[in-house]
Amino acid sequence: MYRGMSVFACVMLMLLIPASCVDAGLIELLYSYDDPLMTSLDLAFLLVTHGYNATPADGCVVVVAGNSTYMLVPNGDKPGLADLSDSKSSSLTFN
Repeated sequence: MYRGMSVFACVMLMLLIPASCVDAGLIELLYSYDDPLMTSLDLAFLLVTHGYNATPADGCVVVVAGNSTYMLVPNGDKPGLADLSDSKSSSLTFN
């Protein structure tokens, strides 16, 4: 039992390392809700109402937070609201 928990903890830490530079509030907001029908316009509206600089653009949402720019794509039936990639084109998936 303890071995399984330690493996789970290690896996979770490895998954969170790339996300450590992403705004924690943005991650929390993306994890807080599931909406398979959310469009990029809906997602941008939600983010703007939560104080983010978000603009819908061609099926995705561009978010400027601090010194970083992120592209969020609504992820439909997957858990969470969106898949996120940073301006360096490395994909970060939040499910």
